[in-house]
Amino acid sequence: MPENRTALSPHVQRLVDEKYTVSIDGQYIVVDNVPYVSAADVISRGAIISAYYEKDGVEQFGDHTVWFTGSVPCTPNGESLANVLVADTNAAVVAGRQALCRFSYKSERSDTLDNIYNKLTHYIRKLQSYISVIDPTVSAAGEGSISIRQERSVFFYPNTSVARAGLDAYEDKLKISRVAIVGLGGTGSYILDALAKTPVERIHLYDDDIVQPATVYRMPGALTIDEAHAEAKKTNHLRDIYSRMRTGVESHPIRIDQGNVHELDDCKFVFIAVDHGPSRGLIARHLAEKGIPFVDVGMGVDRVPEDVKLIARIRVTAIDGESKSLLDSLPVADDEEDAVYNNIQVAELNALNAMLAIIIYKQKIGFYSEEIPVNLLRYILAWQRLSHVD
Repeated sequence: MPENRTALSPHVQRLVDEKYTVSIDGQYIVVDNVPYVSAADVISRGAIISAYYEKDGVEQFGDHTVWFTGSVPCTPNGESLANVLVADTNAAVVAGRQALCRFSYKSERSDTLDNIYNKLTHYIRKLQSYISVIDPTVSAAGEGSISIRQERSVFFYPNTSVARAGLDAYEDKLKISRVAIVGLGGTGSYILDALAKTPVERIHLYDDDIVQPATVYRMPGALTIDEAHAEAKKTNHLRDIYSRMRTGVESHPIRIDQGNVHELDDCKFVFIAVDHGPSRGLIARHLAEKGIPFVDVGMGVDRVPEDVKLIARIRVTAIDGESKSLLDSLPVADDEEDAVYNNIQVAELNALNAMLAIIIYKQKIGFYSEEIPVNLLRYILAWQRLSHVD
């Protein structure tokens, strides 16, 4: 679906009427052909880019900063205007263009951020003021035009913080075609909460359990008393919640076993969040054989009766082609017989387990840096210690 259903607002129309070359590209608005002084007595041209989203007549365009595809502007005698205009010179791909710097120049006028016209012309006028000394006939105005390119998105409304920060290229790394979560209990549901807010095309949910009042207390969000007792399938319930903001969340209210584990074969990544050791072993071995990277999570909480306190430990194991040896370290015994987990789960620990899994996942796909490859994380609550194995 379109990422940005932009109507031509009167403020955008005013830019066109004043002969600027305007384009709306996804979550950005761009004014091309903007002249600036690039060196002593040298006039060049670049594009000014601002975050932009308009719905039902309301414009959203971030803060006072804009991106610029040109170099750092200068005065007519070649003196850099970095201290006057520039917030930073970290190049970024914004609206499909290479922006070389970002402007941050606050005006004394109180109406600069009243609308997108005021914001963009504020910067155009500032650059023009230096050009007029060299050639007063040079202008950003041309024939006046507007083009609109709508991007496809899994979301019903845009994540405007991506545009404000110019993180297009980073966000693109999260556009995985198919990811599965096996087990939608406390930890699995928090994994979904974070994953659903990334542009994964399809998220497949596998769990044959139902929502019960007890499970509500270790899942994100809240349910009414009637919803908590409706005995809805977890995967259906969670699909319906996250389908309010996006497409591609698919429910499979079944247990993954030997007969259907092949359903995971088309996945690009899998999260295993089950509390049954033999099932974990079955799924992990199958994924490893198929060369599908995955993260397995685990949590153990025990009572300390004499102190009336709980102790806890959390584990996140990432397995791909480089870390297959960790398969043998996964707990695959029958949890009910070994009483490994004691059936104690707490929302904050489930959430922490899930977020550590999401962070490692994002490292493995290149969204976060990973100077030291980490494939096994252990957190011990009593010591507040997070350790890793490379």
